[in-house]
Amino acid sequence: MENNQIIFYSSRPFHSKYRPQKFDQMVGQEHILSYLKKTIINKRVSFAYLLIGKHGVGKTTLSRLVAKSLNCVDNYINNTFEPCNICQSCRNINLGKSFDVHEINGAMSNGIENVRHLIEKIQLTSVNNIYKVCILDEVHMLSINAINALLKILEEPPKNVVFILATTDLNRLPSTLISRCHKLYFLPLNKKDLAVAIVKVIWLEKANITNKALNDLLYFSKGSFRDALTMTDMLVVQNRNIKQDTYSSLFKTAPHSIFQLFLKYITSKDIKKILQLSYYFENKNWLDYSLINQIQNILEENIVNDTTLILNNNYLIKLFQLLIESNSSDFYENRLSFFLSKLIAIILNSPPTNLNDHLFNGHLKKNIPTNLKVQTFYVH
Repeated sequence: MENNQIIFYSSRPFHSKYRPQKFDQMVGQEHILSYLKKTIINKRVSFAYLLIGKHGVGKTTLSRLVAKSLNCVDNYINNTFEPCNICQSCRNINLGKSFDVHEINGAMSNGIENVRHLIEKIQLTSVNNIYKVCILDEVHMLSINAINALLKILEEPPKNVVFILATTDLNRLPSTLISRCHKLYFLPLNKKDLAVAIVKVIWLEKANITNKALNDLLYFSKGSFRDALTMTDMLVVQNRNIKQDTYSSLFKTAPHSIFQLFLKYITSKDIKKILQLSYYFENKNWLDYSLINQIQNILEENIVNDTTLILNNNYLIKLFQLLIESNSSDFYENRLSFFLSKLIAIILNSPPTNLNDHLFNGHLKKNIPTNLKVQTFYVH
């Protein structure tokens, strides 16, 4: 080897490295797992399933697990549910080399020729397996002609062929396609299940994470296991002792407690503290759009969880409308200044209110950071 030769090393991303290989490794979705277990054991498998849910909640993973379970030799002999991951069929599917399991990503291969090629393959007899399984991810991205061709084969599906369609946007699929499938709705993962899974990954990577950093990671992943794993991957590279500062400095977003504090000052209409905290926010170089987005999310959570809140309060309505307007508009450099100028105008034109007491009930004790001293205020 020459001395000046450079060797590049790459590692598997966490969302691939820690992809579940058995049903009992799945995170959440117990209602779907229970249903599929009964259908497989009782030999009541449908010819078409439609998996519906946001990204990163297990649709593609579950599709591959179903393909393995249906063709696992051990399952067929013992009438069980879990794939063995030892037989030739399971190993081929794990390696993506099975002749009887076909995957199409609608975002990359969305033409009618791709669907026609798939239809030609499933007309042939299975090579080594009982079922031919066709997995179509992001099926809503297929062209109209491709969907029409798929509809035709779903009307008269070949024997022992199972279609598993996955989508993140149900509204873009025609009702004729939806009505032919058994629909399975995937939910965002709850924080408890997600926390257990992420802590296990961090332990396997011989790293550590504080409770505050974990709480921020769970909050910003929004129930997506893949998003949580991707962020964990980046954090482990940055520092194996993951703290809240590690998260904030890497992703340029404030801790969740700062967003709560910001909303507290907004709901109490304290302009001075709002401007002080916004100055602190900008001084830290945190991303403006994350502030507005998270304030809206926290306000929504408080409205849902607080039954004593007066929902017809004019200030609350105007605040919520402003947050939605700011989040839905195109990104521009001075978004925070624009938001603050409109917010202050609303506050000055609104009568006093006790919204803060309803939203926080005096439990939030965090104050403006002690190292913050503002001498000049900018009037927007």
